[in-house]
This record gives sequence, structure tokens and C-alpha cells, in this order.
Amino acid sequence: MLITEFFISILISLLPSDNSSIKNSVYSYQKFAKGCVYHDVNENEVMDEGEVGIANVYVSNGVDIVKTNKGGKYKIPISDDAIIFVIKPRDWMTPVDKLNLPRFYYIHKPGGSPDNFVYRGVEATGALPENINFPLYAEKGKSKFKMIVFGDPQPYSLEEVDFFSENIVSELVGVKGVEFGMTMGDIVGDNLDLLKPMNQAVAKIGVPWYNVLGNHDVNFQADRDELSDETFERVYGPPNYAFVYGDVHFIVVDNVIMNAPVGDRGYVGGLRPDQIEFVKNYLKLISKDDLIVLTMHIPLVQHERFRESDQKKLFALLSEFPHTLSISAHSHTQNNTFFHEESSHWQGEVPHHHFNVGTTSGNWWNGVRDENDIPLTMMRDGTPNGYSYITFNGTNYIIDWKVSGKSENYRMNIHTPRGVSEGASASTNITVNFFNGSEQSELSFRVLGETGWNKMEKVSKQDPFYSLIYERFSDFNSINIKDQWENDPELKNKPYPLIKRMYEANNSTHLWQSEIGKNLTEGIHVIEVKAKDRYDREFKDYHTLRIIK
Repeated sequence: MLITEFFISILISLLPSDNSSIKNSVYSYQKFAKGCVYHDVNENEVMDEGEVGIANVYVSNGVDIVKTNKGGKYKIPISDDAIIFVIKPRDWMTPVDKLNLPRFYYIHKPGGSPDNFVYRGVEATGALPENINFPLYAEKGKSKFKMIVFGDPQPYSLEEVDFFSENIVSELVGVKGVEFGMTMGDIVGDNLDLLKPMNQAVAKIGVPWYNVLGNHDVNFQADRDELSDETFERVYGPPNYAFVYGDVHFIVVDNVIMNAPVGDRGYVGGLRPDQIEFVKNYLKLISKDDLIVLTMHIPLVQHERFRESDQKKLFALLSEFPHTLSISAHSHTQNNTFFHEESSHWQGEVPHHHFNVGTTSGNWWNGVRDENDIPLTMMRDGTPNGYSYITFNGTNYIIDWKVSGKSENYRMNIHTPRGVSEGASASTNITVNFFNGSEQSELSFRVLGETGWNKMEKVSKQDPFYSLIYERFSDFNSINIKDQWENDPELKNKPYPLIKRMYEANNSTHLWQSEIGKNLTEGIHVIEVKAKDRYDREFKDYHTLRIIK
């Protein structure tokens, strides 16, 4: 080892003085971590006598990936700011802690995180252990399984953690038939001390829970992007990692690139070269017969400030795989985008599906409080708050949106004016928000006993119900109700019962519209809507319309 270090020092001395990146690269590889990935039969997280290593398991330092030998042993280069982790194989599971957070990594930071952070990062880990062993538990990997996906819980206070617990977690406690869950970033809203109560809440669901870093989960005191995730690393481990369930390879990336100035909250969506390299190295190891699921916080689309150059790099890596899906959150809207070869940088034969999941917090926990004292929060595209189920079967998958507190059959909102005059119904619009709809969905309607089925047109407009709520919010603001409340000595210490803030509606990507097309007689009429989704499933819902003279 001393001879190796001697030659490294000679090599460094010969490098040009302006070649600092090469110097850092050389320094980062002068140490190696080694150990064993083993079958932890008694699940005590200690490699006991008689417990054997597991061959052909991948271990990574966040860039490089190595495979264990027939005895389960590995050796991998390591820097003094690194996280070594095992990539969970199909028929194995890593330990989870008492909060159901998977523990599949070892943090090596001899100096710890910077000490100027408001929220605590990683404590100094000391010298590199002689061996870093990873326990795995045997399990039967199923090709058909289900996961839960949360978008942006994003609480800014303990009260909003309670909103999340009561509105989302309470209906998922003891959920059956689910292998694991994942939160797609913005786990909290800037206050990283709220990570603990959030983890305590999610743990009650009772399944392993993976996490993605969002732009509200970072340390703003970091002087470079690589250090912005120190608190996330302390709590969850590596922000870039991978694991396997069934025939699906999940690749998790931190795609929030923070601006360099200390305290700057600016960011852009993208990946650093080392992150691209990790994705590239892992994809080299994967069978093209499997499904690749890339998960991130910021959507891949450019209007969400995702760097086009990085999108092209990712698409180039994924384009060789016939089965791909990517998932994000961030926008507080729900979107299903299909990247086509003729209209985007995607070069695969099959269009790439990017699912931007809606949020558990809806419109940032804004809205009039309901009978449970929880805001009736709705996203800017008219999607009620909730979460997603994704069911995988081999390389196939089905995505469903579950509205919080509602039946699983609640798939759409139907909008018409109230009290339409006789003679005006033919030109009256019916608008349907099919929450998880896409360009591959088809909607039609009929007036029971009055018309046949009529195909509806997909439109890009604001959801009429959300627009109505926003108009009311603007009216409240115009008469300064909130200011009056906060200046009233008897009211100012009570929670404001209306809407604390609201954002103007976005055009919805899952809205359909049509004129009724027939003048209806006075009375109550029933409109039936039929929605066919991209999986050829059919859903129906009903809406009444009153006609007046």
C-alpha cells in the first residue's frame, strides 16, 4: 500500500497545476472498501459463524459498481465522502429499521458534514472499517407486486404533518398486498427537523419505504450541490441508488441541482456527470428483458426546468431498453407524458412513459377546512389530493390514482353549469376531469334516455371547479378577510378557517369536453360518462343536470 501511495504521489506531481479534477480523481481512489454480502439467516445483522456469502450481488460507491465473488466478497474504490451500498437483488431483502426505512448502506465520511448547517448532517464516521458487510434476508421475489407512490407531502409545520397523518396515512395502516412504498421528494417543506415525525407517520403503514430527495429536502448552507443532501444522507442514506423487485429495476436519482452560493434556494433539474455515470454503469448490467423504472423528483420535461442536455443523455442510455418508465413529482399536478421519437429526443421504438405523480399535500395543504379540520386541498389541475398505486406484472404495469378519503372507484369529476335554461342545453358544455387520464384515454357521455353515446374531445384548459375555488379565494382576498381575522384580538390566535394561499389554475392534461348537443326538457336529467384508460379498463360515473324554464 505504501508503494502504491508513493507512485500516486509521483503521478500527482507530474500533473499540470490546472488539472485539479484529475488530481481529485486520483486521490478519491487511493482507498478501497471491502467486505461481504451474506445471508443473514437469523436476521441479527451480524455475520455469524456458518452464515455464508452471496455471489453475484452488486455493490456500489455511487458511481462504480462491482459484483461479489462466489464467496460473497467485494472490493470497491472509495473516497472520504462516500456511501457504499448494496443493490438489493430480486430474491433478497435488506434490513429495515424500526421506521421501516431500508438499511442497505454504509456512510464513510471521516470528517462528517460541514458544521455550519442549520439541520444536522452526518457525524464524523472515523477510519474506514476493515470490512463492511451487508446482510440480506432471503425472500421469494414475485413478478407481480404493488407499490405505493407519494408525491410531495411537504409539510411546513407539525400541524401539516398531522394533516398528512390523518388524511393519508390513516387509511393505509395495515394495507394488504403492497410490497413497498416510495416518496418522490419534498418529504418536508424546508424544515428538515420534520423528517423525524414524517418518518414516524409513514412507518405506521407497515411496509418498507424508500425516499427520493426533493428541492425542499436540502441543506441551503451547502456551498456546492454535492453537499446539499447531507441531512438526507444522515436519515435515508445515498440519494442515488438502485434496487430490484420482481422483474423491475428501480434506479433512484437526486435530480435537484442546487445553485452554488451559500443560502441560495435556486435549483435546476438535471444530473451531475457522476450521477449519469452511475445510471450508465448500472444499465450495462441489466437484461433488456426487464423493466427499468427511473425515479426522481423534478419531471423530465423542460418546462419544469429540467436541463435538456441531461434529458438527452438519459434518453440515450434508456433508448436501448424496450421496457421503461420514469416517475417524478414536484409540480403539484398529475401528468402522463409520452415521449415519442418524432416529437422529442427519445429514440426508442416504444414511446417513453413519464408519470408525474400527484401530491399527497394537494395544493400545499391549502383549502377550506373540512369536518375533520383538514384542508380540502386540490391540485392546480383539478386533481384531488391522494396517492398512487402501481401494480407490476413482469414488464407490464398499471398506474392508479387513489383520492384520499374516497372510494377506489372515484376516478373523475364531471362539471356542468347548474340550472340550465330550456333551449340552451344543446350548447352547454360538459367537462370531465379524468384524474389519471392521458393521450391514450378515450371518454364519451350520454344523457340517459335522451341521447346515444357521444365521444368527448381532449382539451387543454383550466379545471372549472378549481377555477371557481380560485375565484372565491380572490374574492376573499379583495375584502381583506384574512387581515381582519389576524387583527381581531379574539380570533388571531385561532387557525384561519378559509384558505391561507392559493395558486392560479394550470391547464389540465387530463380534461375532456363536449357540448350536450340536444335541448332537454325541464327537470332533472342524468349524464353518464364512460372513460376508457390506456390499459383498456372502463370506468363510469354519473352527474345530474337541472333544466329550468
